[in-house]
Amino acid sequence: MQLFVNHVHLMPGWMREDATPEAFDRLADALGIEGAVCFAPFSYQVAGRVDHNRWLAEALAGRADRVGYGTLDPTRAPEDQVRAIADLGFPGIKLHPPAQHFHIFDDWSRRAYAEMEKRGLIADFHLGVHWHRLRDYDPLLCDEIAHHFPGLKMVYEHVGGWHYFRQVLAVITNNHNRGNHLYAGIASVLDRENQRYWYLGPDGLDDCRWQIGEDLLIYGLDFPYNGRMQIARDLALIRGLPWPDEARDKLLGGNLLRLIGRTGGTAGRVGGDPVSVR
Repeated sequence: MQLFVNHVHLMPGWMREDATPEAFDRLADALGIEGAVCFAPFSYQVAGRVDHNRWLAEALAGRADRVGYGTLDPTRAPEDQVRAIADLGFPGIKLHPPAQHFHIFDDWSRRAYAEMEKRGLIADFHLGVHWHRLRDYDPLLCDEIAHHFPGLKMVYEHVGGWHYFRQVLAVITNNHNRGNHLYAGIASVLDRENQRYWYLGPDGLDDCRWQIGEDLLIYGLDFPYNGRMQIARDLALIRGLPWPDEARDKLLGGNLLRLIGRTGGTAGRVGGDPVSVR
């Protein structure tokens, strides 16, 4: 199984030199990463200097080993934005309620989810303490999203972190009968010293697999916020887990490939061309 990872934040060089597509290519080459889902910058980060989603589409054009997810501007109506992201060929949208300052289940976000469900797009959420009013992004509200939008595929990054880990597993477990398309995003959860707010550790990964099964786990880098050494340690730890090879392969790419509509390999089209979504 190839190493196909989630949760790669890409940015223009004038934002962060260590987050450019070229910087990630260097890291991927060094660590044997064969493919990745890459997130567009948030609208507040680019401050109108570029169209953040179109910038990513152009940066990934012709790269079958890179899949783009768009982002939304919470100050604008969501429906046209979701349609534009789908038209770019992106199969998903990264959503960060505390950083983007929107409520995870208000009128604006519900309109976004309805259009995403209609278009078959994946919702990839940041969940976990992030220095904003907790009531605006309480992970238990994801159960309401799943109830009202039962066809919406969702990834819950950091599995809610140290503080909300069990609540996120409760949401995924509570919605198993809706088709098993709610996933635990295993990103920034393995470094006790540097990621204490999201740390789960090997025991937490074992708990995830025990509670929701190996088919619903997706490994992500959280690049560039995690660098080469942190990611290398993550990969070494995961490869050393006393799990069957098939379970590790699913975590390190198999489940993500299935989620974005690929059964394996890097065949398919990204950037300006549509990517099939199941």
